[in-house]
Order: sequence, then structure tokens, then C-alpha cells
Amino acid sequence: MEPAARMRLAALAVLLAVLVPLVVIAVSSGGNDDGAPDGLRVERTPGVPEVIVYVEDPEVNRADTAGGTARVSLQCLDRDGEVLWSSREPWPFTDTDGGTLDPHVHLAMDATVVDRVARCRLNDTDPRLEGRLI
Repeated sequence: MEPAARMRLAALAVLLAVLVPLVVIAVSSGGNDDGAPDGLRVERTPGVPEVIVYVEDPEVNRADTAGGTARVSLQCLDRDGEVLWSSREPWPFTDTDGGTLDPHVHLAMDATVVDRVARCRLNDTDPRLEGRLI
């Protein structure tokens, strides 16, 4: 084998050795078990004791996703799965910030509760929508 061919083969082997683990990590770390998006994005508001829950996919932010009901059960949980917050929120979510953000709801909470929130979920939707705090 020529030196140039050997060099290309060695470079390919190194590239594969680096890329394969990165692809495996990327595929296994995102979304839920079936590969679909979780559906919600959960964020804390800096300096304010509140959590904002966004619906990421506008296609599921429809009345029929919740069987036509006007309100859905929203729960926020800690890392151990303990429910910290539970409320009934208007559905579908709307954009309350002049069309600049995804549809969302603001949840004003006690500061000690906000600090413990790890994820939120909507129990009345099909598919069930949930998301982790980012």
C-alpha cells in the first residue's frame, strides 16, 4: 500500500473513532424514549420567582390535542418526581409577548419552589407534553 493511501486510511480511522461516540451521545441524550420531541421547554425568569412553560411545536398547541377542553392540568416536579406545583391553565397556550415568543404560560411561584423545579408536564394532552428545565 502506498504511503498516501495509508495516511488517508489512518485519517479515516481517527475520524471515525472520534465521530462515532459523539453521534451515539447526541442520539441517546435528547428527547424522550421514542425519539419524538418532549413538547415543552421550561425556563426560569432571571430575578423573578416564576417559571415559563413554552409549547415548542405549534402543531400540538391546538384544542384537539387536549380533547377539546379549554384547560389542562400542568404540573412541575423536582428531580425526584415530587409534584411541586399543580394548576389548571388555559389551553391552547397563547403568546402573551406580542408574537415574539412561542406559545407559553407564566407560573408565578414562591422562590423556594422555583429553585427546585426540574421539569413540567401537561397531563391532559395526547401526546403527553413534558419538558425539562433548561
